[in-house]
Amino acid sequence: MTRGQAAIVRFVLICAAWAAGQTLTWAFALDRIGLIISAALAIGVLFLTEDLGRPRAAAGGLKYWRGRRVDDDEPRGRWN
Repeated sequence: MTRGQAAIVRFVLICAAWAAGQTLTWAFALDRIGLIISAALAIGVLFLTEDLGRPRAAAGGLKYWRGRRVDDDEPRGRWN
């Protein structure tokens, strides 16, 4: 998923959370705190989908330093 696609998906999910909050406040006649409930749901979705679209680290990509594996079990010489 590209960053652009992830941004669109996040936007749609945030809008859906806002709409769900508005629907809940209408269904339970909570007029005074309707904005707070909708905003809380939208912000919650924003934080839950924070890493959507970011590249993930490869399985062994973080285990290399200067072209060599960090956690290899090979016996090393005196200087390396």
